[in-house]
Amino acid sequence: METTPENPAVQRALRLQMLRLLENPFETFQDGRYFVPVPQLARIYQEIRQRWFSQARGLVLIDGESGSGKSAFARFLAGGRLPSPLALAVAPRTANRMLKLINDSLGLPRVKEEARRRARLEAFLQRQYAGIVIDLEQERLTSGMAQLIAGLAQATTVVVTGYAVFNHPWDSRGAKSAARYLLTPWDYDTLVFVMEEITRRAGRVMGSLFTPEALERLYMLSQGNPRETLRLGRQALEALLEGGGTTVEPWMVGQP
Repeated sequence: METTPENPAVQRALRLQMLRLLENPFETFQDGRYFVPVPQLARIYQEIRQRWFSQARGLVLIDGESGSGKSAFARFLAGGRLPSPLALAVAPRTANRMLKLINDSLGLPRVKEEARRRARLEAFLQRQYAGIVIDLEQERLTSGMAQLIAGLAQATTVVVTGYAVFNHPWDSRGAKSAARYLLTPWDYDTLVFVMEEITRRAGRVMGSLFTPEALERLYMLSQGNPRETLRLGRQALEALLEGGGTTVEPWMVGQP
C-alpha cells in the first residue's frame, strides 16, 4: 500500500492520532520525550522536577480557572520518572481519604484509621523521599486537609492543584514560602503553536490541518481556554474525518 502523506489511509491514521493527542496533549513517548504544549507549563514542570530531584521540601500551589489544565497537569506530573517514588491523590474529600490515596500510590500496607495511615506515611517519608501531587478537582479544601498538606510539606515537596487554592491561609499553617503558579488562558499565538505541535506530533511534517481562518475561529470561540480549545479541536477534526476533506475549515469549528 502506498504510504505517501496524500494516501487517504495515511491521512486518516494521521487524524486519528491527532484526535488522541487532542484528548491527552501530555503524550508520553517511548523514547522519553514528552509534550508540554506551552512555555508556562514547561517552566513549572522543570521547576517542580528540580525540587523533587534535589529532594527539597515545601508546598507548590497551582491555581487557575476551570478548564485551565490543572488536573491534566497534575496527572502528568505524577506520571513522571524520578529516582524517588511519586504519589497522586485525586479529588480527596477528607484528610483521611487523602491519606488513603497517597498511601495506596506508594504501596503502603492498608489500614482504615486516619491516625495509623498518617503514621505509616510519615514513617515512610522519614526513610525515603517521595514527591506528592494532590489534585483537588472540584473538591473544597477543608481545614483538616490543609493541615495535613502543610505537615507533609515539612518532609517533601507537595504539589496541590485546584481552584482558589491561593486563597487558603497557608501562612497560618506554617507554609509561608509556598510557591504559587497561576495557569492562564492561551493567547492566540500559543493556541496556534499548540495546534501545530499536535499536528506535528501526529505525524504531519509540514503545516497544520487547520486553516488560518479555522484557527482564528477556534480562538474566538474558546477564548484561549485550554479545555475548550481541545474540545472544539476534537469536534472539528471529527467533522473533517466524517466529511473526508483535507483541512479543517472555519465552518467545522463549533458546529453542533
